[in-house]
Amino acid sequence: MAAALVIGAGVALYWRQVSHILERDVKSHVAAAGEEAASDFNRLIQTDQQVLESIAITVEDTYPWTEPARLTEFLQRQTRHNYFKLLGVITEDGKIYLSAPAQLDPAFVADVKARTLEEGHYLSVRQADPVDGEDVLVQSVAILQQDRPVGALFALQMPERYRPLLALSAMGNRGYSMVVQRSGVPVLGYYKTSFANVFDLLSHADFDGDMTPEQLQASVQEGKHFLVGYRATTGHRFLHFIPLEINDWYLISALPTTFIAQQAQRLTWLSLFLVVSVFGVFLALIFYIFHMRDYSNRQLFTTAFVDQLTGADNFNRMCEQFADKLAGLNGQAALVIFDINKFKVINDLHGYERGNQVLQRVARVLRENITPEECFCRSTADNFILLLKYTDRKSFRARIHSLATQLRRDCTVADSCLMIDVAFGVYEVKENIPFYIMLDRAHLALENAKKMSFDKCQFYDEADRKRIVAEKQIENTMEAALDHGDFAVYLQPKCDFATGKMRGAEALVRWNRLSEGVIRPDDFIPIFEKNGFILRLDMFILESVARLLAAWKVKGLQPVPIAVNFSRLHLNDSRYIPQMLRLVDKYDVPHEMIEVELTESVIFNNLTRAQDVITQLHRQGFSVAMDDFGSGYSSLNVLKSLQFDSIKLDKEFLSGFEDNPHAHKVIEGAVAMIKSLGIQVVAEGVETREQADFLRQTGCDVAQGYFFSRPLPAAQFESLLQQAASPDK
Repeated sequence: MAAALVIGAGVALYWRQVSHILERDVKSHVAAAGEEAASDFNRLIQTDQQVLESIAITVEDTYPWTEPARLTEFLQRQTRHNYFKLLGVITEDGKIYLSAPAQLDPAFVADVKARTLEEGHYLSVRQADPVDGEDVLVQSVAILQQDRPVGALFALQMPERYRPLLALSAMGNRGYSMVVQRSGVPVLGYYKTSFANVFDLLSHADFDGDMTPEQLQASVQEGKHFLVGYRATTGHRFLHFIPLEINDWYLISALPTTFIAQQAQRLTWLSLFLVVSVFGVFLALIFYIFHMRDYSNRQLFTTAFVDQLTGADNFNRMCEQFADKLAGLNGQAALVIFDINKFKVINDLHGYERGNQVLQRVARVLRENITPEECFCRSTADNFILLLKYTDRKSFRARIHSLATQLRRDCTVADSCLMIDVAFGVYEVKENIPFYIMLDRAHLALENAKKMSFDKCQFYDEADRKRIVAEKQIENTMEAALDHGDFAVYLQPKCDFATGKMRGAEALVRWNRLSEGVIRPDDFIPIFEKNGFILRLDMFILESVARLLAAWKVKGLQPVPIAVNFSRLHLNDSRYIPQMLRLVDKYDVPHEMIEVELTESVIFNNLTRAQDVITQLHRQGFSVAMDDFGSGYSSLNVLKSLQFDSIKLDKEFLSGFEDNPHAHKVIEGAVAMIKSLGIQVVAEGVETREQADFLRQTGCDVAQGYFFSRPLPAAQFESLLQQAASPDK
């Protein structure tokens, strides 16, 4: 309504101003039309004069005109070509040559000759034609010989040639123009004039503003250019006075204001029609806008808050209503996340359409099991989030198991049953924390649930969060720790069972964090295995070992072979062996001084690649050992296929063997089998004399463990090498 009032007020103001605006525009158009008529009149007069001057040049070439017939023929031809009424030549001595036979008044001839010879050219309108007495425009130019006038070329032109220029066609022919002398005497008009002087005609006019007839006449005498309105018995008019470039003539353009009134009335009705039309369109548009806004709001709500596939709420809707729903449950709630295990397999085997049908069916089951104060949403793909009422863990677990059973039972789609397996992660809402943190905790519980074989409903455990935070802290600092030298290489001696002498060592890594002290490898190596940082760390240990071996050689010490462990990730890295060679050769270390240790699990996970890597390592002169033998699924056939230089018995072999006669038999059999293949046996984790004596008796070649020595810093290990090199030892 307010908009309609504004539009109405604007229209009223527009109607009030339209006459003034139109009057101003008409004045501008009158001025422009008058200027155009004056310019066209000046241009046409000048064009005719230029034509006469061009004809005069030709006439001058035939002077002294001894062939009158030839001159007459030329004048006739030029008359036809240029639409003159009559062309003539008047000689200095008064002879006349005409383009057509005519009897000219001697006074007219004398007047034209005198004016032309005196001024070089002559122009006159309302000159009576000396032949028929009608008004004509007389225009003449001088004929020269050696810059001296010897005659005049004159032309008689009908006024009708110029009158069309005086019609204001731009104003719908409602007005007209006329040419007058500054004295006010008419010269030429669009219509034949019936008055002797224009100032006499305007002497009783009522001019707009402060203009008087005397001032108007004075302005014309001064040659001014102006536009003025006046009222007379014939009505209101506009007069535009424009000085011409010829004979001190003026062009006066006149337009009656009735033209303005008609235009204003036409424009008013047009405006009224437009206003009514615009107002109607405006009302229709308002209705359409309200309709579309309501429709758009529904569409926006659907797009923003509804899952397009299942029709359930989406994650945005869950975020938007979570706080209200949680408050409605009085804090007795649990946030649940579940998804369908191996859902991608369903898509691959049965197609995406069947997978979509499964998701739609899951949404229907959830709707049937959700109370009005609870809510759920489909988050992404096969992932669903639920906010459920919670009283105690036992009853809640029973409800989740019942829901899982129904999801599996109601999995029938298109008359075929697709067995689905779901895992649930549950966070019991116990504290006022942001929704996204609750979601993260439920996700942690879901990850644990997916690892379970049977009970796939797991509740969030704070210990899991602390573990992940600790792992994240390790990942955040591992790059800087390596760059700052926080990782150190320790060496654990390997001793000969027969002599007790040191036969070699294994390189182990320790991480010294200033805030926590030394971190055990078991706390960070698995993390590095998952994120790939172990590749850099292994090469760091290898380079540190090569640097130590080179330094000992410079000091004159007798080094021993050092075993370096390498991750399973190296087996799939084509740069593995080239990097090894580059680092070892960088310090000029013999390859036989480096022993490569590969874990049993690494080898059996990719037997073909392991065989290829071991062959290349042997070709380069490195020895290869199998680490942690017996921790996985060892195979005698694999041991026969892969050529190891030594095998290290896993320390779990010795766990509780003292009280277990069967363990004795297993160890004795394993050692005998390995030695029968010609492979050296290394026992690691030897911590007691009883273990050492037993292993020595079974035929183990080398021992490694705390009973012989703990892992030592490089400086302490170097002291052992110095003691071994001492003559009194």
